[in-house]
Amino acid sequence: MMMRTQTLLSLMLMFVIAVLAGASPRVARAGKDDLDFEPEAIEKAGPPSKTLERALRLYDKGDFYSASIELFKVINKETKDTSGNRQRAEFFMGKTMFQRKFYAAAMAAFDKIVEQGGKHKYYGITLKWLAALSKVLPESSGILEKIGKYSREDLEDPALNKVRQELYYLLGRHFYMQGKTEQAIELFKSVDEASEFFLPSKYMEGVSHVREYKGQPAVEAFKAILVVAAEPELSKKYAGGEVAKYTELANLGMARVFYSTEQFDT
Repeated sequence: MMMRTQTLLSLMLMFVIAVLAGASPRVARAGKDDLDFEPEAIEKAGPPSKTLERALRLYDKGDFYSASIELFKVINKETKDTSGNRQRAEFFMGKTMFQRKFYAAAMAAFDKIVEQGGKHKYYGITLKWLAALSKVLPESSGILEKIGKYSREDLEDPALNKVRQELYYLLGRHFYMQGKTEQAIELFKSVDEASEFFLPSKYMEGVSHVREYKGQPAVEAFKAILVVAAEPELSKKYAGGEVAKYTELANLGMARVFYSTEQFDT
């Protein structure tokens, strides 16, 4: 029994190493046109100052450096903008830093919004930009922790329709790293088969079941990866090498499960 337990723990350790070594999919980076909009659900906070108007025009023109200077004046209360318009400037400052590829600065700007929670008008839509940052920042930057401030219910905002599948995956990874395996599995299982995040989500679902010593659902999750890999219409959305990578990880994952249950021939 002691040897069996040690074997299972060793297998789990190998899974965790594989996860941390690169289970995230490679996807195209989000561009300005993909992300840059204000949802109609966000009410305007009175007429903006001339400074804020100028900042927004500069942003629309792609002059992000000049826009950041004007936005700073608003955020620093050098104008008579309302608190709602200062929140708008804070949100646009995060977007401006992202567009300038100052990703750490963008995360710092968005983090100030996240820390305010629902009191900030742009709290919900900031999730979309956190998802974009997750593509260009390592997990060691703390990006998953920021996303982890949100609840599953927050992800259902209609403004997040285009990135909801990705957010299921990212929030699931956060819960997994926090040891909240059941919540992680629920999120991984929510990712649609048609999503480019289906394969990494199924892999993480399988790994999560292994952590819970549940071999059968782990194998089923890994098998789902092989089914998608065998269907050209389903697998074509993945970047080169991704399908092969997850196929190999799925086979290896199932082999480990069968080994731990002494099904050596399988």
